[in-house]
Amino acid sequence: MSPRATLRAASPLLALCALACGHEPPPPVPPAPDTQAPHVRLLSPAEGQDVAAFQVHVRGALDDDQGVVRASWSLNGAPPVDFTPAATFTLEGLPLSGTNHLRVEAVDAAGNTGMAEVRFRWGTSLAAGLSHSAALRDGQLFTWGGNDSGQLGRPDAGNTPHPLPVPGLAPVRAVVAGPSSTLVLLEEGGAWAWGALPRGLVPARKEPSTPTRVESPGPVVDAALGASHALLLLADGTVLAVGSNTKGQLGLGSTAPVEAPTRVPGLSDIVRVAVGTAHSVALRRDGTVFTWGDNGDGQLGNGELDATPHPEPLEVAHLGRVVNIATGRGHVLALGADGRVRAWGLGMSGQLGHGKSGMLGSRAQPVDVLDVTDAVAVSALNNVGFALSASGTLWAWGQNSNAQLGDGSLAERPRPIQVRGLGPARAVAAGSLHTLACTRDGDCLAWGANHDGQLGASTPSEGSPRSPTPLPVVFP
Repeated sequence: MSPRATLRAASPLLALCALACGHEPPPPVPPAPDTQAPHVRLLSPAEGQDVAAFQVHVRGALDDDQGVVRASWSLNGAPPVDFTPAATFTLEGLPLSGTNHLRVEAVDAAGNTGMAEVRFRWGTSLAAGLSHSAALRDGQLFTWGGNDSGQLGRPDAGNTPHPLPVPGLAPVRAVVAGPSSTLVLLEEGGAWAWGALPRGLVPARKEPSTPTRVESPGPVVDAALGASHALLLLADGTVLAVGSNTKGQLGLGSTAPVEAPTRVPGLSDIVRVAVGTAHSVALRRDGTVFTWGDNGDGQLGNGELDATPHPEPLEVAHLGRVVNIATGRGHVLALGADGRVRAWGLGMSGQLGHGKSGMLGSRAQPVDVLDVTDAVAVSALNNVGFALSASGTLWAWGQNSNAQLGDGSLAERPRPIQVRGLGPARAVAAGSLHTLACTRDGDCLAWGANHDGQLGASTPSEGSPRSPTPLPVVFP
């Protein structure tokens, strides 16, 4: 018998002996007080992250050795709202312009309180087109790179290899890029655009490089620019479409072009929009995804490939709850509430991230992107895909002939790889041939093609028109 077992067996005898001898037994030792506070973890949004959707989706975890009895959360200083404590939890709310402050508290039975908080911003602070770049710094917009269509927003200026401010627009909440165009959303709800815009997005202009106000019946909270069509998301959750409509990409029930922003019927409570070459995508607040337009590469996610226009939004099945979307030339990414990413459509260059490319790469139904399990944001354009993890790791996959994946090579990547030499990131924007990212320390970096100076102040290796690894962008 072990010494501990012997002591336990002897305890009753010691108590009887103490009573027989006229002594009281020693009082029981009280349990040690519980001084350990609950552990609260916030997985999404990440610290400093750009939240693009018109919705805050919070994902987190609670842990306590004695159990949590009460939990609450608060957004931007509002009175705390209780929620049911659980090992994992999800919460939803509406963001405000600029920096948002999220706070979650948990209390155990002993009254110990644990807390976690993050600060994030609603909007997109980076955008990249075919050969130009844009970034927000303290509400001021900077642009650089190619300017053949006036996409830099500076009249009479040529290509500009260094970031310069666009005058007259502030404070800016979000920036969006088309192939050769730019659009910004101001904090007051107005939208302004310039460059080679889809026909009808703005009134007739004398100078394409001059920012022109987009006329809309209400505040614009999100927008998507394609080469020939555009979508505007209004604060009331409805969507406006304008431009070319040969594949039904405007979602208006026909293939007739529209030369003024027109409401898309059947869509409500939308929180995010995206466009490809000739298809469109919308995310509803309940996590449902809708697609319409061209389906030649299976980009509508309905299990089929066909050349028939699809002019009405249809729900994508078998997705689960989605919290963000992105789309490239002919593929779509959907970020799930569980942090996983699904993809469908064109996959010839490995842009679906499921490990295959070429004839085996495309899929007409959603498939899992490999290896990415804790994503908080996604980005796509042309034939690439990116996912930003809660830890700040940036994953990349797809076409890499211009080093746009940032892994130090020109090799196509049908399976996600980590971007090298970046550090924890908070935002990413995929361009057609280059990529931008911002770190949590506030640095802006760029990599990929640089034929028009779209990498900013960074200089690729001598004799090369590109950089295969991230280089710093220096702002004035």
